[in-house]
Amino acid sequence: MKQTERLWRTLADAALDGRREWPDVTTLADMADLTSGNAHHALRRLVDIGAVSIRRRGGLTVLSPEKILIQMSGYRNLVNDTLAMTTAAAINDLLAEDPESVTVGGADAAVHWLGGRNTVAAVGIRLVYVDQESDGDPATTLPPGDEVRVVVRDAVARRTWSSGYASRAQTYADLFALPGWQATEFRMALHRQLFSEADWDQKAHG
Repeated sequence: MKQTERLWRTLADAALDGRREWPDVTTLADMADLTSGNAHHALRRLVDIGAVSIRRRGGLTVLSPEKILIQMSGYRNLVNDTLAMTTAAAINDLLAEDPESVTVGGADAAVHWLGGRNTVAAVGIRLVYVDQESDGDPATTLPPGDEVRVVVRDAVARRTWSSGYASRAQTYADLFALPGWQATEFRMALHRQLFSEADWDQKAHG
């Protein structure tokens, strides 16, 4: 995952949790593991489309979490981050042996964020995140298969995804990047949950 996408995810997830104000770009950069310069570069597109406003005296405000998710979704490339394709049984064994080494994403993560009960569709191809390391990389020992896509988990994700599931913003973007009608159904269900009401900023900053 590119640094720009990591910053967008940090902003979107914070906004979805109710944090829209940042005292300065440096604080945001530190949370996303970026330099201040790279953070400013990553923010340009969000400012251009009105998703973020940078104040003259410093700090920034997220105006539209939905627009940030759209940007994330358009740039997400799961193929580039894929370490392996494997079987569901192999992932279940890995979760049983070392649950902290795996973060569940895709439709399974959507079910989690939608309340824990699947009322949407069959999950289709599953998605999990693992760390990419030179030694002991789980992806190198997984048997080949076609049931689960294994992708790279970055350091920020490893530190902040404490629920065992990919964050809401990452889940949304990944579902957009996955083929198949099932992924679309889960993404639309998540969209309805996240944006069922008009955003407050439309009135505050319209």
